[in-house]
Amino acid sequence: MTFDRLERIILTNSPSPSAAQSLAILGTPSTSIAVLANNTCSSICYSTLKDNTSTLFQACSISKAVAGMAIMRLIDQGLFTLQSTILQLLPAETLAILTEDSPHSQRKIIENITVKQLMSHTAGLSVGGFGGYPLLDKVPPGNDILRGQFPINNLRVRLQLLPGLAFSYSGGGTTVLQIILETLTGKPFSQLMKETILEPLHMSRSFYGALPPDEKNAAYCHETGYTPSSVPHHIQPELAAAGLWTTPTDLIKVVQAIQRSLAKDDYLRQSTAREMLTAQKDNVGLSWFLSPAETNFSHTGSNNPGFRCMFAGFAGLCDRPAPEGCGLVVMTNSAVGSAIVWKISQAICYLNGWPAAAAATAASSNVAETPFWDGHADVGDGWKAYRGQWTDGEHTFMVDGEEGYPTVLYDGLGPIRLLPAARPGARNEDGACCFVLEGLKLLFNLKEENGKKILAMENGAERTSTDLRLSGEEKI
Repeated sequence: MTFDRLERIILTNSPSPSAAQSLAILGTPSTSIAVLANNTCSSICYSTLKDNTSTLFQACSISKAVAGMAIMRLIDQGLFTLQSTILQLLPAETLAILTEDSPHSQRKIIENITVKQLMSHTAGLSVGGFGGYPLLDKVPPGNDILRGQFPINNLRVRLQLLPGLAFSYSGGGTTVLQIILETLTGKPFSQLMKETILEPLHMSRSFYGALPPDEKNAAYCHETGYTPSSVPHHIQPELAAAGLWTTPTDLIKVVQAIQRSLAKDDYLRQSTAREMLTAQKDNVGLSWFLSPAETNFSHTGSNNPGFRCMFAGFAGLCDRPAPEGCGLVVMTNSAVGSAIVWKISQAICYLNGWPAAAAATAASSNVAETPFWDGHADVGDGWKAYRGQWTDGEHTFMVDGEEGYPTVLYDGLGPIRLLPAARPGARNEDGACCFVLEGLKLLFNLKEENGKKILAMENGAERTSTDLRLSGEEKI
């Protein structure tokens, strides 16, 4: 993929001398991107800080997906199984930490938590994420993290839901997996990951653990596109959950490894890769989130004080058609970078004609951040059938046209231009069918169900959607 069309969209949405400056205005001083199209990887880094495509970023919770790949490889090698329980795999001391303060009658419930439940976030364990540490004189062992006592900054990891009952995202559960791997192999987690996945996939700019003192090409966290954080980054002793340093081009190699394994035995056995991408609860596989349309697998990440990222790979899950040899990674160094990660990822999918890359967790709203708009898209005539006054029962929205673009009057005020959205599914045979309200985090989605036209208003700020009805229609 060439990035000229993406840059054109960025500059249209935030006019500046360069795309890097545009993204800084929107909140991210460095945005590093890799795109896999037809098994060919292209990369670019938009930066006002002299960062480049080799600059290291924290992968945040994407660390879990990469660790999950290594876990499945060890399962292929016969070290343990997905049905192995923590009673069988954990040291007695660690098991005691997880069971203390729980009713005695629940001990067997806890002991029978499986590797599969830990990987699918259905084990029922607490502690969703970890804040990291600005300074850390000594890396705490996994048992200390589970105990949650001074100087650890997370609560104790304990059972809060019945295992297998429901999805409940747990970095605490991933830390239990880390302890299992270290116990069974007798190796430090960082060494094990190097030997099991990073070296086999030739991820030469990736490692789990602390940033080496002599590393000069690592992203510095920012609060916004202009204001640096008080420290360059936080130290993450919870390595499996949040401790991977990497680049977008290295993460693309993980996407390719699972795509190859889905086709035939490769890094993983084919059956193992397919099981990894089989939904357990709420579109969650084993260390991956799966799109509701069953066309891609993905994971997002967020580390304090300012790393935000996502990656996704396309694969026809459950025999659904999907682009072959395609995927993307977006990494930023800003505390407010999540919106840019989403906008960029959806614009890439839009430009390539791919389905939407589902980067949301199972608990997230179906309504996402408002996308970029495409100033070079043909608006078409389909919107004209939606002319008229619409209402949500409290306010009016008069849809009309002006200078080639549809517009809307809000309670008689405006007009506000409706601009074609740069996201998958934003066009049909009649032209644009999704429109961003100029300058706002609102989007109109023109739909039709059972012959009836529907104007859905998506609120990207609140992650809500409201179906407007034509004035005069009865409220159903």
